[in-house]
Amino acid sequence: MDRGICHLSQIPLRAEPKSAAEMVSQLLYGETYTVLEFENEWYRIKMDFDGYEGWISQTSYYGYQEQNTQLQTQLYLDHWNNLIPNIPIITSMGSHIVSSKKQSNLHLLELVRAFIGVPYLWGGRHYSGIDCSGFVQVVYKCLAVALPRDASQQQKVGKALPFANLHEGDLVFFEKNEKIGHVGIALLDGKIIHAHGRVRIDQLTPKGIINSETGIQTHNFHSAKRIR
Repeated sequence: MDRGICHLSQIPLRAEPKSAAEMVSQLLYGETYTVLEFENEWYRIKMDFDGYEGWISQTSYYGYQEQNTQLQTQLYLDHWNNLIPNIPIITSMGSHIVSSKKQSNLHLLELVRAFIGVPYLWGGRHYSGIDCSGFVQVVYKCLAVALPRDASQQQKVGKALPFANLHEGDLVFFEKNEKIGHVGIALLDGKIIHAHGRVRIDQLTPKGIINSETGIQTHNFHSAKRIR
């Protein structure tokens, strides 16, 4: 089967082969995928990172040759550094760029705070818009922890723990009508960072999330997991 690579900052992944269809996720720069079928100028693809499936337009497809990708990416990075020394490439967190240079250690708090204020977008995984599980997935991808795409899938990963034992970085899940529909990342001092309207920090209690501005409870606690 044909392979592809995301050569743009992000590519929408649609539920159906049409531009008006729901966006279920996004490919980020450098992420690769396998083409499953072709229909009416649309490709149904499966992402290599998390196995998520959806449709991308034919105009968004870019062929991928695995044996050349790392070399091509390193040449691009070297070319960039020659043009503008010591200036990082501007792209989205979670983009997949292969480099032979040693990376500095990344810290969870720095990663999550970089998203504060980013607007909510269903299916989003990018600074232009992100959803709750996309936010969690991208942050942990940068920490070399691969998580599934949806909150209900992420809840099945890791070690269950009681609310009283929450530490910074633990995942906290919330329910509506007995179904998991939201996830956030626990912070210190009874706070949580999550994508709801925008990426924001709110109060976290054993009952759920309390909006720090209105004092109203917005989500009902379901469970918590430690994944590293």
